[in-house]
This record gives sequence, structure tokens and C-alpha cells, in this order.
Amino acid sequence: MTEKVSWRAQMALGYAPIDEEHEAFIPVVNEALQVLENKDLVGAEDIFDKCYAFARTHFSHEEALMEKLDYPDIMAHMKSHQIFIKNVSELRQLYEFAPEDEKMEVFKQLADFLNVWFIGHVLSRDSLLKPFLKSLPPES
Repeated sequence: MTEKVSWRAQMALGYAPIDEEHEAFIPVVNEALQVLENKDLVGAEDIFDKCYAFARTHFSHEEALMEKLDYPDIMAHMKSHQIFIKNVSELRQLYEFAPEDEKMEVFKQLADFLNVWFIGHVLSRDSLLKPFLKSLPPES
């Protein structure tokens, strides 16, 4: 069994709106891992929907913030967001067209991707925002 994701202090960027959105996505990653562990695809479609909802809201908030901060690495950061959306979209398409006996294997790819991408993105790509976020007043 893959270990569940939990919020760690090093994930915090020190800017509450973004930290709260990151923390709110952790249950989605853990739900995906739970679906996998239970080998029960009930809720799988919901996980895909939650990934799209997260991408729509969180990525737009983060990208608007980076624009406001004149963040120098904004293009690379936005590209990593696009990669997330592309991977989730491709996996959803594979999932929807997979024969019933292959759906779990496709969903496993999604769960693994979410687990690795989320932690890696927050701890590496997003952590580069920390010094820039310090210039903002709280809840700006």
C-alpha cells in the first residue's frame, strides 16, 4: 500500500490562500490511493472531476499571483500546470475507453501520478515562490 499523503510543514509557502488550496487537495490524492487500495472504482470518476476542479481554481489563483508578483519563472511554472492537466486528461480518456478489466490499471496510473506530482510540485516548483510571496501582505 502506498503511504497516504499528509500536510508537512515544509509544504507551506507562508501564504494562507495558496497553502489552504494545497492542503485541500491532499484528501483528493488520498481518495485516489484509497480507491486503488480497495480495488473499488466507485468514486474514480469523482477523482478525475476533483482534479479538474483543482486545476481550474488553484492554477488560475497561483498564476494570477505570479503575474502580480512579476515572478520570473512564470512560464515554466505554468507549463508544469499544463502538464498536470494534459496527464489527467489523457488518463481520463484512457480510463473511459478501457475495457472494464483494465480500468483499475489506468486508475493506478492516475493515483501514482497524483501522489508523485503533487508532492514534487509543491516541494520543488511551488517552493520557489516563497521569497516572492513574502512581499505580499497577508490575504492579498
